[in-house]
Amino acid sequence: MIKMVLFGDSITAGYTKKEITAKLTCRMSEYFPKADIINAGIPGETTEDGLKRIEAHVLKYKPDIVVIFFGANDAARHKFVSLDRYQRNLEEMIQLIGQEKVVLVSPPYTNQLLRHTDRPLERLMLYRDVTKKLAKKYHLPYVNMMASMMAAPDPNVYLQKDGLHFSNKGYDLLAKEMARAIKESKGV
Repeated sequence: MIKMVLFGDSITAGYTKKEITAKLTCRMSEYFPKADIINAGIPGETTEDGLKRIEAHVLKYKPDIVVIFFGANDAARHKFVSLDRYQRNLEEMIQLIGQEKVVLVSPPYTNQLLRHTDRPLERLMLYRDVTKKLAKKYHLPYVNMMASMMAAPDPNVYLQKDGLHFSNKGYDLLAKEMARAIKESKGV
């Protein structure tokens, strides 16, 4: 049985207005019914926080695949992690996990009417560019979640009313894109 860890923040965790849900984990289980899927998403976290818990929440499971999805909080005004630090943190995660196991996901689009002051799209795009560069450098399967969301006539359909966390449609798209990247690269 393949062991897959979903490693990230509140979007990975399945955050809704009132609770943490299994939205992403359940959708990924539909694509990979024979996989043991472990959700290691924690709301509010940045790559700094993720590095502190990578041993206990990721490496201890000896996973075959790890999907890394951080960036929305790293780019946020109240949690800000510099671009250089974000890149170094992701590179350290990739090295600790082993690049052959990693699938990298870019930061998502956020509703700019609601989130421009704390997560401006221009800043999120810079973090997206870091993930793109690292995926190329390490030959990683890559999901450009921002581009996937922005390809829709109204990308806000993928978001809850807070303009940041994913709606059911957002989780459908995220799981589809992650599954595509995994199947194309890992042959799973």
